[in-house]
Amino acid sequence: MHLNSCSFEVSDTISELDLKALEDGLAAHTAVQTMPALIFTPLSIVKRDADKTVVAGLYGKTFWNWLYIDSVWVQEDLRKQALGTAMIMAAEDEAQKRGCVGVYLWTQSFDAPDFYPKLGYKEFVVMDDFPIGHQRLGFMKRLAA
Repeated sequence: MHLNSCSFEVSDTISELDLKALEDGLAAHTAVQTMPALIFTPLSIVKRDADKTVVAGLYGKTFWNWLYIDSVWVQEDLRKQALGTAMIMAAEDEAQKRGCVGVYLWTQSFDAPDFYPKLGYKEFVVMDDFPIGHQRLGFMKRLAA
């Protein structure tokens, strides 16, 4: 098949049905490779104020014995009070309960690149100009057995 004879749909959205087809295809390929099933289990850690408004939170997912932390946020006036540290530690505890061997995440050079090393995370990759003039940084941490 020549690439020129292929017709692709290019879009900034994806239907649930199309996403499921991609995920099912990846899962089937993974199964053929005799890998463990690719099962994503969400993890959410949220702190609310007296009015039940979210003032801090962490979101991620566990799969293949690792926790991927997608988002960590603390409301500006509550920063520097160890909420972020407490959420990361709670996430690590939950990851261990789920049988995870490690945690990994991404941050930007303008976000919190000094925060994660203080918690034992090691930088494993730096992508320059992500966005232009900044860096995207990958951090990981092996969890104790």
